[in-house]
Amino acid sequence: MKKFYLLTLLLFFAFFTNAQVTVQGVQRNDLKANSIKKSQSKKSDFSLDDIVYWVGTGTNEAAFVVQWNDAKNPDALVWGFRWNGTATGEDMLKAIAKTDKRFFSLLYQGTQFGTAIGGLGFDRDGQGSVGLYNNGNVTYPLYPVAGIINTTAYDFDNYTAIDANDHWQAGWTSKGYWSYWVKDPTDIDFDYSGLGASSRQLINGSWDVWNYNPEFNSPDISSTLTPVSTYSAQADFTKGYFMVNEEWFGHTNGSVNFVGENDQIYYRVYSENNNNQAFGATTQFGTIYGDKFYFISKQAADGGDTQYTPGGRLVIANATTMEKIKGFDNIGGGDGRSFVGVNDKLGYIGASNGIFTFDIENLQVGSVITGTGGGSQYAGQIGNMIRTSQYVFAVKQNAGVLIIDPKTNALVKTISGAFHSIVQAKDGSVWAIQNQKLVNINPTTFTTTEYALSTASQYLGSWGAWNAGSFTYSNQQNALYWMNSVNAFTSGAKVIKFDVTTKTLVDNFITIPGQDGTYKQIPYGAALRVDPVSDRLILNTTESGYGAHYQKNWIHTYDNTGALLSTKTLNDYYWFPAVTVFPDNNLPVVASAFPTETTLSGVMKIDLKTVVSDEDNLSSAIVKSIKSNSNPIAVLAEVNADDELVLTPQNAGTANLLISFNSNGKVVEKTLTVISSSLAATADVKKIDLSIYPNPTTEILNIKTLDKVLEVSIFDATGKQINAKIVNGQLNVNSLTKGNYILRIVTNKAVYQEKFIKK
Repeated sequence: MKKFYLLTLLLFFAFFTNAQVTVQGVQRNDLKANSIKKSQSKKSDFSLDDIVYWVGTGTNEAAFVVQWNDAKNPDALVWGFRWNGTATGEDMLKAIAKTDKRFFSLLYQGTQFGTAIGGLGFDRDGQGSVGLYNNGNVTYPLYPVAGIINTTAYDFDNYTAIDANDHWQAGWTSKGYWSYWVKDPTDIDFDYSGLGASSRQLINGSWDVWNYNPEFNSPDISSTLTPVSTYSAQADFTKGYFMVNEEWFGHTNGSVNFVGENDQIYYRVYSENNNNQAFGATTQFGTIYGDKFYFISKQAADGGDTQYTPGGRLVIANATTMEKIKGFDNIGGGDGRSFVGVNDKLGYIGASNGIFTFDIENLQVGSVITGTGGGSQYAGQIGNMIRTSQYVFAVKQNAGVLIIDPKTNALVKTISGAFHSIVQAKDGSVWAIQNQKLVNINPTTFTTTEYALSTASQYLGSWGAWNAGSFTYSNQQNALYWMNSVNAFTSGAKVIKFDVTTKTLVDNFITIPGQDGTYKQIPYGAALRVDPVSDRLILNTTESGYGAHYQKNWIHTYDNTGALLSTKTLNDYYWFPAVTVFPDNNLPVVASAFPTETTLSGVMKIDLKTVVSDEDNLSSAIVKSIKSNSNPIAVLAEVNADDELVLTPQNAGTANLLISFNSNGKVVEKTLTVISSSLAATADVKKIDLSIYPNPTTEILNIKTLDKVLEVSIFDATGKQINAKIVNGQLNVNSLTKGNYILRIVTNKAVYQEKFIKK
């Protein structure tokens, strides 16, 4: 009997000695029960009060500890988690991974035991590449979304970190595994949990420790716990610049990174602020107008992206918070190319099938501007567009430069030619570029002057796979810049500078670094832009060689003498950077020389170009207009094509004029009080042999004169100008509301102004 009892005890002991160990809910017959100690912790004075970085909000608090045991210090790191209601250990891990961009995880979600934690990592320097290689595949690395890289099997041993200096441990069957230790406020010490994090119910004061067992050894929980420092994932979007990215076609939709203070790079800032939403497929253009950021993509969505929600061909965001305002899949039936702000109520969308109006106030896509469409997607597409103080200039493939009057949205002229891009210089002159020509376009008369480019300085654009191009300008110097071209498919390694004042070229102003290796740095996308405030040149490059080489990306910063100031290396990824965009922080400034009151003794002209400026935008491009006129019966006011405020006395009286200065969507208004003692006939303003009838009228106003009518304008009682067009000596005023109006007619000999009444 004693022998039988002893044998039973031995069998019982052997069973428990060799019993299976449960790891995150999975029974493991390959692990010994004695490989997990009852308690592993050493004495530590660390408390919840010592935690620095807290994630979440609520009245309940828990500690989250990760101990890598990889001989990289500091090792055991601690975060804090706050919540209300109910929360699991999985909720805590995911919340921290989503918020702290240094922390990342490899998860197998949806198992019968919940979510399996296969790997945990931490970017120790805060600047490296956060991501994984699966089985050493460097061509197709895996990057976390909300701090998570997903797998669909217990294949955790296959994964390694992109940055070997990161904390990273992963395993299941050959390298080791993550053991899970928990402690609640009533517990004296930590207990091993065979359940997964999905089954762990947190209570106020809980502690969770993920302790890696390298080579299936079970280290003690460290007595040295290090609180993780606070990490700011939110940049100040007024201090730095944006880099809009095409992204990896077939894998991810477009994105935007931000280079902030101290050269810290914030990745996918739009996605971070909009629950993993992105732009459309192949985002090639971005611009800030007013308080909004307009992102234009070629297509509405990349069907291969399973990580980010696509946003459409046009996505509008708040320029200072990156919070989404609205997205559009359809922008008139074509693919997206560009956007330009016209005034505070109107923008133009450049597309593969023409230029479409966009209602900024009501966020609605309008109709195509007559004459801007035509041609196939890759034979008649619209490229870059600029807004001068008077007109919009747009490049259309194979057609030339289209000039549009924004007051009427009418195409007024086309300058024929094979142009690639267009900019405005500091002095207000407009410049378009061809293969081996710079073409100067007068911004008001549209006359052109050509300047030849050599083979060394040629610019061969890319209409076939359109991008915004490197042709750019300085806001501080009267200078233009671009990257030279070897052929239509290959960009050169030189930055060319053109002095607008002296009309001289510097063929080798800057040479791109990294030209001495097998794989050279090459510009990509628009590649080159100039900071409007600092006058520094921002040049983005990638690595030649195709394939995995495109994961290597740099941003070089130069001063305006061509000296290299800094180089930043981006996290490895197929960003395919498209264009750099600078924040618009400053309002236009109206000088004290602008009068607040004036008395008319005749026609007066005030040059508005000399009284307004803007630190971060071209002063010559500021749009000047008259928002209101309190007494147009006394004073007629208009802004002419030379940006002059023209004041013409009509009758005795006082008029308060509200003058608007719009600089890239940021508006400042000034009031000018004008006193008119009497009607002052001058050589510029006088009556001519002209009659209008019937007056009053309900629909048609006949205009009779022997002179050639050049321009007809109607002004209402507030001084607001109303579009008017004379046809066969008649003016249709049927659409006007009842009231008093002023009709102004400019002929080849004189100016005529008369009141009429719409019944």
